[in-house]
Amino acid sequence: MTEFIPSPREKREGLIRDHALELLANLDARLRRIEKALGLPQEGARAFADVMARIRREEQETRLINRKLMDAGIAHGEEV
Repeated sequence: MTEFIPSPREKREGLIRDHALELLANLDARLRRIEKALGLPQEGARAFADVMARIRREEQETRLINRKLMDAGIAHGEEV
């Protein structure tokens, strides 16, 4: 069994990606509250929510593919 050990760059990129999504979600929630309180249109907020949902769905699919590759014994970066 081959253990996947991410490189320092992969670790850094993963941390940034994970925290960036949570930061954006937090910012979106705050802006929604402000926009709602001010009675501003919500079209932009809905469009952003759709983009965030797509990003989260793609991240989930990527994790699933990576899990399947790891379960199949294919090491990260290995050509198939």
